[in-house]
Amino acid sequence: MTSPHNDELFLAIGRLEGKVDSLLAQHARQSEELKDHDQRLRALEHTRGYVMGWSAAIGAIASFAVTALSKLLN
Repeated sequence: MTSPHNDELFLAIGRLEGKVDSLLAQHARQSEELKDHDQRLRALEHTRGYVMGWSAAIGAIASFAVTALSKLLN
């Protein structure tokens, strides 16, 4: 038979094991969420690059058109 003191130790070790398992599961969930956020941010940054490029191109074309139109009218 085990002594009451050993029973308490085994119970405490079991609790610690449960807490460690819980922390590992939580860490795995957070790692998956972080990967998901990274993918979403990468997609947003990629899309933003296209929008900024098109905006710059449209701005340049508009500036050229206004300059050419003002030269024609003067």
